[in-house]
Amino acid sequence: MPNLRFVAALALTVALSGQAFALELTDRSVDVAGRLDVKAAAALSDKLLKLDVDSDRPIYLMITATDGTAQGVSIVADTIRSLKSPVVGVVMTQVYDAGAALAPFTDRVLMFPSSGLVFTELEYEGVKKPEPPPEPKPGETAPKFKAPTATEAMLQKAREQFLERFDARLAKRLNMKAEAYKAALDGGGLMVSADEAVAKKIAHAVVDQLSFTQLPTVKTEVKVVTTRKDTKIVKPEGDDAK
Repeated sequence: MPNLRFVAALALTVALSGQAFALELTDRSVDVAGRLDVKAAAALSDKLLKLDVDSDRPIYLMITATDGTAQGVSIVADTIRSLKSPVVGVVMTQVYDAGAALAPFTDRVLMFPSSGLVFTELEYEGVKKPEPPPEPKPGETAPKFKAPTATEAMLQKAREQFLERFDARLAKRLNMKAEAYKAALDGGGLMVSADEAVAKKIAHAVVDQLSFTQLPTVKTEVKVVTTRKDTKIVKPEGDDAK
């Protein structure tokens, strides 16, 4: 669903002229590149929170990341939901994995013309997906199956439940049913071009024009007044006084 806080801010930063979609970036832009794991997501969330304190103007996530974890994406997605500032995801190239998963969790998604989104099954940080036992070659004895320990079984269950919730949440942002999105992942993934993303209402528009504006710096002067007070020490009376 559209974020109502975004409507007024969008009119100030994005202009539609004919068939050209013009995006005016500002210095409230943050790069999302490389691997978006828990550590990187925590650092990114810290940047978003600090920008949110300074102003309620839009924050732009310049997305090129093509690696990461479901937990990393979830941390940033939860942070975005808590901000008063609208967050615009600007997809700069064809991204997959965590980069593709993060974009729909922003308040608005804008696509560069050559960009795209490839949704694939994300890694669950700390617990690997169990691999099926290898098929024995003709004439060989099948290897013995090693049952997981109680802890390993619990962690696998935690992994499955987390990813199930994550995929359902992402499917909703993609205007898909959870079952349909899961079927797409089981089939290898889901690929969407920039134009297709707009047609499917995953993205708001394809950017044809780009500009940059340096926002004015707001300085806040803090005055500290210190008052000195004299302290009087009163000794107790009596024989036990020291």
